[in-house]
Amino acid sequence: MILEYIVIGAGILISHFLNGTNLFEISGFKPDFMVIFVLFFALRKGTMAGIWIGFFGGLLSDSGLGGEIVGNVVTYKIGLHSLTFCIMGYIVGKFARPAYHENQISIMLYSLVVTLISRIASYFLFSLFFHENLNYSIVSTSIFNGAIAPIFFWVLGKLYRLEQAEG
Repeated sequence: MILEYIVIGAGILISHFLNGTNLFEISGFKPDFMVIFVLFFALRKGTMAGIWIGFFGGLLSDSGLGGEIVGNVVTYKIGLHSLTFCIMGYIVGKFARPAYHENQISIMLYSLVVTLISRIASYFLFSLFFHENLNYSIVSTSIFNGAIAPIFFWVLGKLYRLEQAEG
C-alpha cells in the first residue's frame, strides 16, 4: 500500500520535471503532463485518486511558479493549479469514468477537453487573483495534450499495471 503511494508520488515528480523541460517543446508549444497524469488516475481509479493526485500535483506545479514582487510585497501563486486539478480529478472521476471507453479517440478527446477546461479555469483564477498572463497557452497545450495522451496513457498503464477501469 505504501509502495503504491511512493510510486504514484514518483510519477507526480516525473510529470512535474517533464513539464519543466523543453524536451517535448515544438515551435514554442509544450504539453502539460500533470493534467494527463491526473486524468489517467481519475479515469482509472476514480474520484479519490483524482482529488489527491490533483492536489499534490497542483501544489507541485504551483511551487514552480515562484513569487512575484508587487510593490514591497512578495506574492506566491500557491493553490491555483491545486484547486483546478482537484476539481478536475473529482469531476472526471465522478462523471466521466462511467462513460470512459479506452480507445485512442476517446483518450484524445478526454485529454483535449479536460486540458482546455482546466487551462481556462487556471487562467481565470490567475486573472482574478493576480493579473492576466498573455503567455499562458490554452488551445495549443490542449491540442498537444490530446495528441500525446494515448501514448502517455499506454506508458502509464504499463508502468502502473492498471487495467481499464470498470464502470
